[in-house]
Amino acid sequence: MNQENPDVKPLAMRSDDEGELTVAVTVDPSGQVIVDFGKPVHWFAMSRKMAQEFALNILRKSANRYIAFDIDDPK
Repeated sequence: MNQENPDVKPLAMRSDDEGELTVAVTVDPSGQVIVDFGKPVHWFAMSRKMAQEFALNILRKSANRYIAFDIDDPK
């Protein structure tokens, strides 16, 4: 269980939590966006901030150019 990360909330902590996960977001030559976890993944959880950064990274890769916009945090 990953109890060392203060960003992980109790609801996201599970007995089958294997800790950190490496994620790579790339674009292949055909233009498809590839999200590679490097191993089979049944589930993953992240903070709201991390989720926003993850989503923005996918949007940037899919746009084939730089995107800039602000997203208000609904808290």
